[in-house]
Amino acid sequence: MLKRYTRQMLISSMYVVVTLLIAPASFGPIQFRISEVLLVLMFFDYDYIYGLTFGCFLANLIGLISGTNPIGVMDIIFGSSATFISCVMMYNLKERKIKNIPLLSFIVPAIINGTIVGLELAIVFNFNDLMTYWSIYGFQVLVGELGVLLVIGIPVYLALKERKIDG
Repeated sequence: MLKRYTRQMLISSMYVVVTLLIAPASFGPIQFRISEVLLVLMFFDYDYIYGLTFGCFLANLIGLISGTNPIGVMDIIFGSSATFISCVMMYNLKERKIKNIPLLSFIVPAIINGTIVGLELAIVFNFNDLMTYWSIYGFQVLVGELGVLLVIGIPVYLALKERKIDG
């Protein structure tokens, strides 16, 4: 039991450190959150959802406190919820593979974050033209998330799968 909690806290810590290390790119209208590559852990153990969600929550909270997260409290609630939903969906779609890669699982978080975080950004930065800015910010978040998960995430997934890590 202690080993599982320790893993969750380690994952949370890694998510927070990587997010804050590149804080300007992790928050704001154009996001490139490299820490999202940790979502690939969902393919190996459902319990990693707790560490990843808590890590996102802490990163968003510390980002708010330090002034690097312009979305603020909304991101703590909805951004963390987007991570939770993404993790659950990734895990549930992991058996649907194309050429032995659960490609749909890598795409779903981009759609979820593009929708939820894109809406947050549109509300914060230009509420008067919500639909236009939601589509712009949503697309930017979607592209950043896809970049992280497809370019970095797939090789990480394949390396971990080859090593046969387990939860």
